[in-house]
Amino acid sequence: MALSKIIAEGVDLTDTFAFTGTVTGAGLTSPFANTVAVTSEGGAATTNLVQGLAKAWVNFNGTGTVAIRDSFSTSSITDGGTGVYTFNYATAMTDANHSGGGLCNYDNNGWGDIVLYANNASASPFTTTSMIFRTLEYASVFDAAHITPQILGDLA
Repeated sequence: MALSKIIAEGVDLTDTFAFTGTVTGAGLTSPFANTVAVTSEGGAATTNLVQGLAKAWVNFNGTGTVAIRDSFSTSSITDGGTGVYTFNYATAMTDANHSGGGLCNYDNNGWGDIVLYANNASASPFTTTSMIFRTLEYASVFDAAHITPQILGDLA
């Protein structure tokens, strides 16, 4: 899409303009700072827009050979055995104190849980670049057909 020069004469500059497609080029920057506060729907509270966004997510099949269906900022999924997976992020977090969670589907009959998992009691399921978790149907670990973890927190 080519850009057009618009002469302001005869154009109402108070109108709202929208761009479609990809806008790129030298000197272009995001109009949003990393501290943009957004007012809640009811108007009683504000939230930090950047901190409230998911930093990485993935939708994958955990049965047989792991297959990613769709993702954002995901480098890979590692299969650690029955119902154990490592979600590897494409961009590192500032530290291992971020948040993660998600859901999994068992036998297309309902949803199971994603439970954060560490190899021993003193370990954390989080590093700056990954999250280890198990998929559970009630208390049983199993390979799920639909797994959807996501990560929230501060990027490095």
